[in-house]
Amino acid sequence: MIRLKVDKNSNRIILIMTSTGAAIMKPASDTIERIYAAAEDLYEQNGRAAYPTVDAVRKAARVNMNDANSGMREWRRNQMARAVPAAVQVPAAIMEVQATLAAQVWQVAQAVAGESLGVAQAAWDAERNQLETLNKEMADAFEAQAAELESLRIGMRAAADEAESAAATGKALQGEVDSLRARLTTLESDASRDAARMEELARRANELRRELDHAHQELAAAHAGGREAIQAHASELAAVRIDARQAEALLRAELDAARQQQRELMQIVSSASATVPHSEAPYNRMDHR
Repeated sequence: MIRLKVDKNSNRIILIMTSTGAAIMKPASDTIERIYAAAEDLYEQNGRAAYPTVDAVRKAARVNMNDANSGMREWRRNQMARAVPAAVQVPAAIMEVQATLAAQVWQVAQAVAGESLGVAQAAWDAERNQLETLNKEMADAFEAQAAELESLRIGMRAAADEAESAAATGKALQGEVDSLRARLTTLESDASRDAARMEELARRANELRRELDHAHQELAAAHAGGREAIQAHASELAAVRIDARQAEALLRAELDAARQQQRELMQIVSSASATVPHSEAPYNRMDHR
């Protein structure tokens, strides 16, 4: 059974493992082999001065925390069994006086039993200390793993927020680009109408010039006539000139206005294209007339 206990003095979580007599699921044999191999390597790297921690073995063997805990408990028990021999030799004094000195034999046997009990007690104390150390290492490892998971969750949440913000910005910019494209289409249509109107004004100006030339010819032909005819032709000629000047001025003003609108539109489209993300670039290609 595994219980978690909070130490209020040190503010730490202590993992307490107790046996309930029930069968405990053991790791697979290949997992145990990896745990033992990792523990031996780390033990050698430490100069066999201190046992490796459960978390270090877990990372080196690439196993889960439960398997690492179970495997390290067996590995440490094996290490302690190697260090303390279980065999007890009966002293020679007991063999020599066993027949005649039963009391002494009993005392010596009690002493030997006491020594064996002391050795067993020391081994049990050592195993208990190792188990407490293992519990503490497990608690530290769980705390470290929880901190890593929390850090990962915070990083993923921040990345998701940034992605959502970038998507919203890209959507807004795409809307602006679509609006600018629609405006460009409207201005191009207006420019086409202005061009047609300018052509019409140019045609009218040419007609006025022809009429002016014709008036000059008529004026020259009627020069021999009276003053009234001359004045009439002069008035007509002046009117034709005024119409021609007005048509030319109107034509130039409309042409300048159309060119100014086209320049402003190109500046707006260029500014919007510069702010659109790279993935939206295909929408910014426009054919300029």
